[in-house]
Amino acid sequence: MTQQDDPLAHTNQDRPLTYYDILDLDRDATAEEIKAAYYELARKYHPDVAGDDAVAAQRFALINEAYHVLSDPQRRYQYDRTLPRKSYPLRHPTPEKVWREATDVVLIRSDRFGPLNQAMQAAVPITLDGDLLVLTMPGSERHLAGHLETASNRNAILNALELVIGRRINFRVIDGTTVEDWEQIKAAEEQQRKWAAQEKAEAPSPAAPAAGPAAAGSDPWNQIIQQMHRRYHELSRRQQPQAKARFCREILIRVIQTEEEIRAGGEVDEDTHERNLARMLDRLATVLEVPGVVVGLEFERMKRTGDY
Repeated sequence: MTQQDDPLAHTNQDRPLTYYDILDLDRDATAEEIKAAYYELARKYHPDVAGDDAVAAQRFALINEAYHVLSDPQRRYQYDRTLPRKSYPLRHPTPEKVWREATDVVLIRSDRFGPLNQAMQAAVPITLDGDLLVLTMPGSERHLAGHLETASNRNAILNALELVIGRRINFRVIDGTTVEDWEQIKAAEEQQRKWAAQEKAEAPSPAAPAAGPAAAGSDPWNQIIQQMHRRYHELSRRQQPQAKARFCREILIRVIQTEEEIRAGGEVDEDTHERNLARMLDRLATVLEVPGVVVGLEFERMKRTGDY
């Protein structure tokens, strides 16, 4: 039997072995999960399978003992009363389990009640993507997201997540509500990084003279795009809708002013101008994680009403 096959090989040696460790379960395991774990382990360690392996025989005896206690509700209740209230790290972390347990840890370990309590209770885990726990906030509670981002609160949450999951992970609140939304946001951000890298590569060297009005560095649309990316990454609380709305307005004012300057400068190729404008609005929509038509409608409204 290899260490990989041994259910106790990765047991936390800093605390006594429990029946949950033996069956490789978390403390909130359901009756169905207990039964499934028992049968899975029995198929590996039963004497009919393991033969004369003495270590396997010892393991199977422990597995039987653990199953007989945890599969009986009354015995399990009495047994659980002998254990510490919590046991970390989780053996089978899910987004829901990780966030629920981290919330308990933060609220037990600190006096951070009030807004932080409300924010952690309201946040809904979407997925655990590697070392990132992705969360969302219901619309009516979206204003609470900022309480998760203050320096002291974020540090408390990160420490709780590390305790619960057994390694250092980060968290992020997004505007979407599904794993598909998160995948779209990741794809959009990756595209932003590619665009930023491309624009940086195309920008002329400070020591190099401009090749004329059409030089990359003198293109007003490229300048706005570069400024937009820098400004957005410097934006505080950029996941809050009001912050995004202010940022959208700020960039659109710059776009409208640039468009007016271009038209005032002389004859304009309308096809080229419209393509450049569409590219600019699409980039802004990608940054804001909204459909391009939303940004386009706001652009047209501001121009029509003169609200800029």
